[in-house]
Amino acid sequence: MKQATDRGSAGGALDRAMSLIDLLANEIGPRRPTERGERLAAQLMRDELARNGVDAEIEPFEGYASFGTPYGLIQAAAVLPSLLPTRRRRLRSSLALLSGALLVGESSLKFPAASRLLARKQSTNVVATIEPADGARAERTLCLMCHLDTSRSGLMFHPRAARLLGYWIALQGVAGIAQAIGEPLLGGSRAGRRSLGAVRSFLAAGLLLLLERELRGEDVPGANDNASGCAVASVLAGEVAAQPLASTRLMLLMSGCEESGTLGAQAFLADHDTDGWLFLNFDNVGGPGPVKFLRKEGVLAKWDADPGLIATAQRVADADADLRLEPEDAPAGLTWDTSPVLAAGGRALTLSVQDGFIPDLHWPTDTYDNVVPDGVDRTLRAGRSMIAAVDAGSADSPQPAG
Repeated sequence: MKQATDRGSAGGALDRAMSLIDLLANEIGPRRPTERGERLAAQLMRDELARNGVDAEIEPFEGYASFGTPYGLIQAAAVLPSLLPTRRRRLRSSLALLSGALLVGESSLKFPAASRLLARKQSTNVVATIEPADGARAERTLCLMCHLDTSRSGLMFHPRAARLLGYWIALQGVAGIAQAIGEPLLGGSRAGRRSLGAVRSFLAAGLLLLLERELRGEDVPGANDNASGCAVASVLAGEVAAQPLASTRLMLLMSGCEESGTLGAQAFLADHDTDGWLFLNFDNVGGPGPVKFLRKEGVLAKWDADPGLIATAQRVADADADLRLEPEDAPAGLTWDTSPVLAAGGRALTLSVQDGFIPDLHWPTDTYDNVVPDGVDRTLRAGRSMIAAVDAGSADSPQPAG
């Protein structure tokens, strides 16, 4: 991959990336969805891209500040039937079914009715297009993805509990569906109501954790999650702007409101014709572990990543063992910006530095000082090689090579 090597010879790529992480995490700090920090980050990244020859635009969309808002309402609707008189069976069943339907819609990313209802505050995506070399026809489009916003801490993200978060959310989802189905079927009997009450006590615990996060948590600096991904995507876009690809149009999407429900990625997909595009996402790439390419995503709903991009990542891994680039079928973390792409049947892959957990996930210790430059550097190199391989046609077929 000579092209990847040539691009990597430009000195200071890691230094530029670390400077951007410092800018986002230290100078701006927390970047809560739809709030001032997120808007400032979008403006500064647009200006930074311009200084490196990338003409980027800010695209507004409607969002909200926290995933606790829709899921809190869903949890409340699931718990409420047990607080209503038993004679109100129709209302109890209606609330139970409504909460289940909203949960399925949100978790599938296909019919997010609660999100669409609640999205009333402005957020922004930063979007750029870099056409291939002069006179060349774009045979494909590759979109680099990352997210600008940061999350909020809470007991659910305590370092001792974060490794179990995926299991907790999956169980909460199963309980939500169970009560939705169970109320119309079992709510007429005392034994059935007792069973439903136990399920809803578990759901109430989840609701209390959401409330605790909103009331007692704090907005985190987000150095690893996801200033690191923004830095890598920005540096790689700048390199491509300086030396355009041979036959690939490169897009860049720095999304807002990822932490409140991948709303920026969903807005981008709704506003752009992305049929046939390839998406490569960078998220939480400042840790010490291997650079994982996520072959599966999701907690309740599950999606397989694109086979062609998986095969390309494996070829890059085989060509350079120092990258520590490895496949992952059970990643830490929840949904990613690529999840809406995959849910819609698109072609996408996420790179994330992790090894069974994501360091400092949604915790106040997610600071610049805790970012591991080696993880950022290996992701830069892996991303650079992935871009070169895609430009050479490695991922053109949706099926991996035999």
